[in-house]
Amino acid sequence: MSTVSDTAAGSSLEEKVTRIWTGVLGTSGEEGATFIELGGQSVSAVRIATRIQEELDIWVDIGVLFDDPDLPTFIAAVVRTADAAGGGGSGTQ
Repeated sequence: MSTVSDTAAGSSLEEKVTRIWTGVLGTSGEEGATFIELGGQSVSAVRIATRIQEELDIWVDIGVLFDDPDLPTFIAAVVRTADAAGGGGSGTQ
């Protein structure tokens, strides 16, 4: 189970979320571009949320991608979720 302070892979939580976002959407996370503008839709939202759950053990509702649609605000939402779960996701909700 990964936690916010887990640096075994050599990257912060923000970097890991960025890697997942860009990997699923096939983009470099252009500043200001929204999830929808980058081609995001429900299938890619599920993929992003699933990878975050599997790789970071943080449960993220896919609605967050539509509520906080650009990368910086999505990262902030994931960090808030991780913090609320005590540093690492609980995996349940």
